[in-house]
Amino acid sequence: MRTAFEFPESLYRQGEQVARRQGVTIEEFVIRAVERELSAAPRGSSGQTQVKLPLVPSKSPGVLDLKDYDFDDLLA
Repeated sequence: MRTAFEFPESLYRQGEQVARRQGVTIEEFVIRAVERELSAAPRGSSGQTQVKLPLVPSKSPGVLDLKDYDFDDLLA
């Protein structure tokens, strides 16, 4: 697929220099950089980082009795 990007000139020049030292074209250098970023990105449908529960360690995870909690205090 062909596309176009606009880079700041200094960034493009740096990329060209690194690509030249690596013996690849600027196109291959950019493709590798994008591939590296994508492989490091968390996977998920929303693009957000997936967390593991419980976030706060508990002696009895999954148990929270709120029947006597006064929620009105939160709004005051």
